[in-house]
Amino acid sequence: NGDRVTVRASSVARLGGEGGPQGTFTVGVEQSVLRQASSVTMQIPGPAGQKYYSAVDGMAESWNHNTGLLSQVSTSWDDAIFLTGGLRVERNDAFSGRNRYPLLPMVGLAVVRDVGGAEVKWRAAYGKGIRPPQTPARSASSGYTNNVSYAAIGGGSGLNVALPALDPEVQSGYEGGVELYVGKTLSLQLTRFDQRVSGLIQNVSVAIDTLVRNGRTERRVRYQLQNVGEITNTGWELQGTATHGPFSLNGAVSSVDSRVRTLARGYLGDLRPGDRMLAVPARTVSATATWFGGAWFASLGATRAMDWVNYDRLSLANWYLTQNPNPGREPTGARLRSYWREYNGETHLRVTGSRDLSRGVSLLMVGENLLGGQLGEPDNVTIRPGRTVTAGLRAAF
Repeated sequence: NGDRVTVRASSVARLGGEGGPQGTFTVGVEQSVLRQASSVTMQIPGPAGQKYYSAVDGMAESWNHNTGLLSQVSTSWDDAIFLTGGLRVERNDAFSGRNRYPLLPMVGLAVVRDVGGAEVKWRAAYGKGIRPPQTPARSASSGYTNNVSYAAIGGGSGLNVALPALDPEVQSGYEGGVELYVGKTLSLQLTRFDQRVSGLIQNVSVAIDTLVRNGRTERRVRYQLQNVGEITNTGWELQGTATHGPFSLNGAVSSVDSRVRTLARGYLGDLRPGDRMLAVPARTVSATATWFGGAWFASLGATRAMDWVNYDRLSLANWYLTQNPNPGREPTGARLRSYWREYNGETHLRVTGSRDLSRGVSLLMVGENLLGGQLGEPDNVTIRPGRTVTAGLRAAF
């Protein structure tokens, strides 16, 4: 758990006037303080004759300060050309070395034209972002399972080794696309994106440890946050909306290729150059049909994610239950590759209907997961809620 306090201040100046370029200039400053507290398992030598370390639960607290300065300029010309550029400078306790004071630029350009009764927009953008290596979510997931981690007492040895310093995650990339609008009848948006992530952080299982807790021996997987290396994400996104009278149809399709390009020095996990990133679907599709009829409303939607690689959680659970002594099957490091498998997802159907009864009061019915599929997303042990239908009254005041 943790607490964050943030203070922001900004000022905006409006530039230009009618008949020429118009724009805004924004400057701002931000200061935040984050306190994180997480449970840890400290290891101390056991009494004479005890083979393993003893486990003692405790709490660890850390503080992080972040200061950010930003400036941004936005301008437009004749409601046809739009340009935005900005720069953010940060100083974060979690950053070190060449990332101590990161510069985070962004720039975007859009051009709008009327073509044969339709409006066409071309757009392109570039940006860069950075994320500290330690976040509340990562602090909760690092170390042992059940939100515990390693900590040394009195400079202990053995399992109490120093953890490697983490680099922050840095993401940069561009996107470009075109949009088409035909009145209120049809709209299409096509986007191409190319992103590069360096320093991506993964919770890596590095060893199986045996400890003594309250007189009982237990084996647990030791996890460690590590930088994976460089990842690239490239792909396409297509969205569209068509409307005719009381009917409308919305659809979206995306294709993503997320792969490991290089590994960081000291990485001990299961990923290798050329591998697909785990749990990232290669394709997703969705569609929603909607009908408005006076006081009535109805919609039917379908979504599906397809083709991704993730862990065989059933096999992993079996190992945890049986504690298979075969060292070749221990779920640590590169051995985890033997627990990979492919998934293809299922189609999810959702229906919604409503009827306005009076001003501010309506009857509502929602049906979720109409096909009833409960397994296979995002892995083979997660059980999703089954077919569910709810009905009730909604009042707005």
